Amino acid sequence: MNHQAFNMAADLSFYREGELFLGNAQVRLLKQVAIDGSIHAAAKNLKMSYQHAWHILDKMNLLSPVPIVIRQKGGKDGGGCRISPYGMKLIRTYEKKVEDIVQFLAKSSSELESCFF
Repeated sequence: MNHQAFNMAADLSFYREGELFLGNAQVRLLKQVAIDGSIHAAAKNLKMSYQHAWHILDKMNLLSPVPIVIRQKGGKDGGGCRISPYGMKLIRTYEKKVEDIVQFLAKSSSELESCFF
C-alpha cells in the first residue's frame, strides 16, 4: 500500500468592517512598496497592474484607523510612497501570526495522520 502523508495548510486574512483588510497579497504588496518606494515599481515587480495595486492599497488605507501607505506627490524628483510605522507593524504582526499557524499545523499533522489511517 502506498502511504501518502497528509498535511494541512491555511491562509490568514484579517477583516475590518466585513471587508478584507490584510492578507497574503496585501502583505506582499506592502513589502514590495517598502523596498521600491513606489506603487508603480512594486506592481511591476509583482507582475500586477498599477490600477490593481493602487486599489488594494487605497482600500487598506480607507479601512485603516491610521494611514498605512503615505503617498508623496511628484516634484522635481518624482513622487513615491512609503509604508508608515503602523503599516510596518501590520506586516510584522501578520508574519508572526502566519508563523504561529504554521507551527500549530505542523504539531497537528500527526493527529491528522491518525484520523485517516
